[in-house]
Amino acid sequence: MELRHIRYFVAVAESGSVSTAARSRLHTSQPSLSRQLLELEEELGVKLFERRSRGVVLTDPGLVFLERSRRVLKEVDDAAAAARNTPAVLRLGVLPGLELSTLPRVVELARKHSPEAEIRVMSASSPRLIEELRAGNIDMAFMRQDEDAVDIHFEIAGYHGLTAFLRDDHALAAKPELVFEDLIDQTYVSVGRRSAPALRVAIDAWAQRKDLPLRPVHTAANIASALSLILTVGGFSLLPKYADQLLLPRVITRPLVDGPSPIPLMIGYRPKNASRSRHLMEAVRKGWRA
Repeated sequence: MELRHIRYFVAVAESGSVSTAARSRLHTSQPSLSRQLLELEEELGVKLFERRSRGVVLTDPGLVFLERSRRVLKEVDDAAAAARNTPAVLRLGVLPGLELSTLPRVVELARKHSPEAEIRVMSASSPRLIEELRAGNIDMAFMRQDEDAVDIHFEIAGYHGLTAFLRDDHALAAKPELVFEDLIDQTYVSVGRRSAPALRVAIDAWAQRKDLPLRPVHTAANIASALSLILTVGGFSLLPKYADQLLLPRVITRPLVDGPSPIPLMIGYRPKNASRSRHLMEAVRKGWRA
């Protein structure tokens, strides 16, 4: 038994005529409708109608089945309406520390497209965000590009300059700005290449351009861990400027003269995303570029 059988049965029962129901309500042929009703009766093993010269009349089993069928159709219609009215949900990935600078605008763009839109956020490193995009757990992400992730589409969303982070009693804290040579022989806290490959590439390229070594003494798992290590070991780290939103007490920043090239911030997504939120995602992407 299929839902169409129940709809056909109710239409005929309420019309009192197979021909009228076929013509006016179901827009199908009378022979086809009669065949569907016979299939239903055969499956149920009861006679639902008495066929008469001027139409059909429900049998006692037919009356019982009509009452229950109306309930079923109402539940189905209510469920469909609820599904259509469910607010669109955009599952967003973002690099740790970028929440404050990205989320307000994403929410604004999303709700301009769909006032009831809901944003669910995952904060993680770029390699992890790529995994989540591939798994279908998020729809789009503000992240760094991975040249090996050929299945992910990347669009420029902005750029992040790098700055020096150090403790307020560090020997370099008295300087208003730092040059590369200031950092030589200082305790360097880096963020691991696995969690921040784009950051490490930018810093390594800067060191090569200066033709001077810059070797990490300590390696942090992420930006928050780097800030904690700075406070603990008294070293310095080179981090995106937005990391100053995560500053711990006694950790300060100093600009870099002729520093590393800014790191592109990308919007990453899978072009073949079949998510119900794909139109919402497209609205946010286009609005961000505008």
